[in-house]
Order: sequence, then C-alpha cells, then structure tokens
Amino acid sequence: METDTTPTTLPTPTALTALPTPKTPDPDAFLPEASEASAATGGTETARRPEAGAWEELVTAALLGTDRRVPAGLAGLSGPALPGALLDAAALHTVRRRAGLRPGPAAPPPEPAPEDHRSPLPGAARRRLDQLLAGRAAPSPAGRRGAAPDLAELLPQWLALANERGYRAPSATLPALLDAARARTDLRPQALRLAGPRGLWLARLNPEWRFALRGAGAGGSLPDPGDAEGVQALWGEGLFAERIALLGAVRAKDPAAGLALLASTWPAERAEDRLMFLDSLRTGLRDADEEFLEEALGDRSRNVRATAAELLSALPASALAGRMAGRAVACVGLDRTAGSPTIAVEAPHECDPAMQRDGLVAVPPTGRGERSWWLGQLVEAAPLSCWPARFGGRGPEEIVALPVGDDWQAELHAAWCRAAVRQRDAAWSRALLGSPATPPATGPGTSSLAERAQLLATLPAGERAGWVGSFIAAHGLSEAFQLLGVCEVPWAEPLGGAVIDALDIAREAGSYPWSFSGVMGLAERCLAPEAARQLESLTARPEEADDVSPGAGGYWSEAFQRLVSTLRLREAMRTELTEAAG
Repeated sequence: METDTTPTTLPTPTALTALPTPKTPDPDAFLPEASEASAATGGTETARRPEAGAWEELVTAALLGTDRRVPAGLAGLSGPALPGALLDAAALHTVRRRAGLRPGPAAPPPEPAPEDHRSPLPGAARRRLDQLLAGRAAPSPAGRRGAAPDLAELLPQWLALANERGYRAPSATLPALLDAARARTDLRPQALRLAGPRGLWLARLNPEWRFALRGAGAGGSLPDPGDAEGVQALWGEGLFAERIALLGAVRAKDPAAGLALLASTWPAERAEDRLMFLDSLRTGLRDADEEFLEEALGDRSRNVRATAAELLSALPASALAGRMAGRAVACVGLDRTAGSPTIAVEAPHECDPAMQRDGLVAVPPTGRGERSWWLGQLVEAAPLSCWPARFGGRGPEEIVALPVGDDWQAELHAAWCRAAVRQRDAAWSRALLGSPATPPATGPGTSSLAERAQLLATLPAGERAGWVGSFIAAHGLSEAFQLLGVCEVPWAEPLGGAVIDALDIAREAGSYPWSFSGVMGLAERCLAPEAARQLESLTARPEEADDVSPGAGGYWSEAFQRLVSTLRLREAMRTELTEAAG
C-alpha cells in the first residue's frame, strides 16, 4: 500500500481575503448598530465590517457540514482545507464578538444589613459553633460508631443554649448556619432565631435559603406591638412568617388587639393561611376568643372548621363545649340495674347537620363503624368537668375504674385520653395512666404507649420524670423510648438513674448495645452532664462469660465511653456559653 506523502497545505492569509476583517481594532464593529450603519451607507463599508448574519452562517455550516453548506466568505475554498478554514473564521468572529461587547449596567447594591444588638458569642463558643457546623463523628471500622461524640446531634442543644442566653450568630458563620438549617428542618427554628435579622436579610439574597422567609424566622425585625403604624404596615405587607410572628407578639402583649388584627383581614386570607393563623391561637387561648372561633365554624374550609371546633372544645365554658357535653352525657351514663355500678353506652344513631357544624366528621375512616366514630368525637370534645356529676360525684380515678358494658371500654377510654390531652387536664391524665408499675396491657385507661406519652405531657415535669423512672424500673427499657421523649431535658432524678441502671442490667445480661441504640442516643442528649461520673465505672471492658453474646462487652464499653465523652462535651459547651463575651 502506498502512502500519500503530499503535505497538507493550509490556506494562506490571502485565501481568506474574502472574509470581512477589520483593518483597525474597532470595538463597535460587531454591534448590531454597526451593521445597520453599514447598510445605510449603501454597503461601502462591507469589506471592513462583517454582515449581521455572518456568525449565524458559520454556525449553520458547522452544524450541517462543509460538504453540504459553504459560507459565502469561504466560497473559493474546497477540499480538506475547507473545515479548517471554517474553524479559523469562527475563531476570528468569536474574538470580534467578544471584543465588541459593552459592559452591562451594574445591579443596584442591596440595602445594608440591619443591626443586631444582641450580645456576641464568647470566643470559645464561636469556635465550638464552627466545629459543630463543620464536624461529624468520624466513621469507625465495620460501621461502628466509635467512642467519639456525634457533633451533628449536639448542634440542636447548642443552639437552644445560645438562644436562651440571648446571643447572636457571628456574621461570618451565617452562611454555614443557613446551610445547616436548609439541610435539617429540626434545626430551623433555633438556627433562624440565632441568625436573627441579618440571617433573614442574607436569605433574601440566595434562592437556596428562601425557606427562611417561609418559616419562623422573623428574627428581630418585628415592630414593637405598641407601634400601631408599624404593626399595620407589616401585617399588610410582610411575609407570612413575619405575620405569624407578629400576631403572636401582639397577642402576648394585648390579646384583644391581636384578635382584632386577625379579624381585620380574615375574609381576604387564603384557606391555608387562615388555618395557620387559627392554629396559632392555641398559644394563649382564652374565653374571649370564643366569638371569633364560633364564626369560624361556618368557614368555607373544612380544615378551618375542624380546627375552630377543636379550639372551642378546649374552652370548657364555651357554648360548643356545652353542646358537646349535652350530647355526650346523653350517650354515656351509669347503669345501676347490674349487680355493681357499670357504665352504659348508647352511641349516636346519626350525625345531624348541627353536629357536623360543631366539628364532627360524618364519614368514618376505613374499618371504623359510624356509631363508634361519632361517639369517640363527641366524648373527646365534651369538657371533662361534665362527667363527675353524671357519675354520682365520682372523681376521675373512680370513673376510669368503673367497668364499661358491651365492649365499649376501649373506645370510651381512648376518647377520654384525647380529651385529657386536648384540655390539658392533669387529674384525668393521672387516672388514665394509672400506676407505672401496672403492666401496660392491663392499665386502667390505655395500653398504647403513644397515648401514654401524650398523657404524660400534661403532667408537671418533675412528676413526669418520676412516673417514667418508675415505669423503667418496673418494665425495663424495651417499651420506654416514646415515654422518654416527652421528659424535660436534662432528665431529672430518679429518671436519669433509672436509665443508667437499666442500661447496666442490659449489659450484664449479655445483649448487644445496638438493641438499645435509640435509648442510648437519647441518653447522650438528655442525661444530665453530671451523670458522667456515675458512668465511668461502666466504660471498662468486662470479662465475657461463656453464656453472653460474643464481643458484646467490647461494644458496651465503647458505647459507654461515647456516652461519657458526649456528656463531658455538653458540659464544656454549657461552660463556654456562660463565659464573658469577647
């Protein structure tokens, strides 16, 4: 095979004389106005200034291929030299187009960031915040967590402590703080509070931080509730999050003024906004809100009507509560014909329009009977104060202890549980919870751990911790996770000691610690830091007996080491936030 050794010759510059090239650099040569000026002079400058469509012609030829389309300026070329000449011409036009661009007008600078007059963080606390925002516990071999604290899980607690002490976030930290809040919704309230008005100002400049404008992030930008003009301006023009925060601030200072502010624009609000505004009335709900809530019972939105009815039922003196009490006591009463007092139940036979207007949902969920569904809603909405008179002066514990006929006990007690939670009635909650030593399946009110957790939330913090501590001492940790979640942090005694003792018992039993990983994670965040001293003896690796799970002792030692180091880190965080600001 013979090889063609004839060298390929590129076109000489004279071969491109047909291309319009400027004789001298002219910044305006390739602007649209230049082409129009050339056309107006009858084309006398055609050789010096390119035609307006020259670039488009080159692009078309490049897309179709030079074997199908040859630009006019390259008509004299053919063969292998044509593609290279096309690229040379495109490069030349690219430089011309770029050189002819004029800078656009500068965007107006943003308004200066508002002032934040809160105290700056102490130096050690600033460094700790940077560490928490940037760091996570390093992964351990074989998926093990290791003994290092999980910094990401400590960030919510650090934010809460900093906000309690009235600090502001350093300006340089705001981007990282907003990024963290964007990634984790559980951080947003505390992170945006720490970011304050400057964080909200910064969020307006970055679309990725727009969540801050929708969520609870008004920061310090709210006017004083006594500033009528400022309140009206923000209420009429502010972001929804700012309006929600403003309503809460005004109601906290003057409940009547807050309600009047909401009523002034209520008919014009969107249904989803009306629902959120109405839900915000739960804080500071009072009897004077009844008239407004009664009007909301006729709202065109079903969700708004249901929320209004729920709020009215939480006001024991409201007309709706009275109507519900009349319906409920007509369905539930004392049957004295049996050998011993028994609760008799006659569920409603219909859900009439008046009941539906008062918040009852007529159609039950799939799998629920209509009558039991209506009964549950009636009893839940009725004030608990109506039952002692109905049952001959008996108190909550005596009423809950009465047998219930015709298998209605579970439905009736579950409705009383929901009523106790809604009305925040501690006496009924105690009666329905029963003794913590009683096995959950045989408790007086309910065997559902979720319902027990809700009932516990109505009790004072100390009583709540004592009840859960006794429950753990009697039944262990396997069913305590939901109950621990409603206890105040840090866990008060005897709750903290009960958790540590139960973990020690589980370790001695030879089980693996990941069976209790949820409780262990809670302990890292909720145990009092002083408990580290009590836990030090558990960090040593024990000798393993033959009847325990292989390697369990080492895993437990590592888990307790992590728990101790986390508690000490929390103590250091607290100390750093109490230092004098620097």
